Amino acid sequence: MPVVQITNISSTYKEHVDALYAYALHMGFDEQTAMDAIHDLFYKLCLRQTSIDDLENLRFYLIRSLRNRLIDIRRSQREFAILDNDDQESIGELPFHLEVTVEDEMIMEEEKEEIRKKIEKVLSGLTHRQREIIFLRYINEYSYEEIAAIMQISVESSRNLLSRTIARLKDSPLPVRIILLFLC
Repeated sequence: MPVVQITNISSTYKEHVDALYAYALHMGFDEQTAMDAIHDLFYKLCLRQTSIDDLENLRFYLIRSLRNRLIDIRRSQREFAILDNDDQESIGELPFHLEVTVEDEMIMEEEKEEIRKKIEKVLSGLTHRQREIIFLRYINEYSYEEIAAIMQISVESSRNLLSRTIARLKDSPLPVRIILLFLC
């Protein structure tokens, strides 16, 4: 086996192991089984006579091969699934769990914080009355008539003020719906 092949396998492993591991975990396998299946997959790649460079879509190949290996593991573990002889179609139907991981939550929190800061910057560019009308209309869901009474302006003025405020928000780098979504 050429050294280039092993180096190529090693870099491929480093590049794809996290995605393969996450995929196996989402399929309901424990951490040890997931890593065993991934190592089996790369062991078989090392034994192949052809180069992995010959593969058209390497990531597709790796995911498909891992899935097949996990199906084989599931078949051999009688305590996880007992399949009837005539239920061969469900062999490929492994459970797939999509859950938000702690890492996903941390990323979402960071993104929320970044968006919150951008929204605060956009809102700081509004006048006090514009911020008030956004609050009354979109957070408290008051009608134009109620807003007019609260702000002591005419109904037409409340419509105009809201219209100018929305126009100003449209000029911001964030879509208006995102701004309003985060305010609610």
